[in-house]
Order: sequence, then structure tokens, then C-alpha cells
Amino acid sequence: MTVLFGSVEYFEREIEEYLTDHKMEDASEEQLSIITSKLKTELLYDFVCDERIRKQCLNNLIFATGNVKSGEYQSAAGN
Repeated sequence: MTVLFGSVEYFEREIEEYLTDHKMEDASEEQLSIITSKLKTELLYDFVCDERIRKQCLNNLIFATGNVKSGEYQSAAGN
């Protein structure tokens, strides 16, 4: 399945990849906050786009973080 940059699914995968790369089994509130902060900084300062798109990406990041916190997302592994 293709996941588009900036979509909720994209950010869920980014968070999952970060957790996997850093060998973290479960995402604590603090870990999710750090990951979200890093992704938000990239969107605000590194990603060049229209402000409307940036706002939508930030909203999707917040939604994805909530999904990961509550476990309401489909992992890349299908779990």
C-alpha cells in the first residue's frame, strides 16, 4: 500500500519506525512527545510548502500521535 507524505498513516509509520530503530517496545508518553516534537520541527522548519498544507500535516501528525497512544492504528507489519 502506498502511503502519502503528510497523511495520518505516514506519521504513524514514522513514529513506528522511530520506536523500532531505537528498540523501544512500547511508546511512553514522554517518548511519543519527543518523537512528535522532532517531526513537528521538521515540518515547521525543513519542509517547504504552502502554509495550508503545513497546517494539514501538523493536524495529521497530532491525530497519528493520538492513534499510536491509544493503539488505534494498523502497524506496517499488519499487527
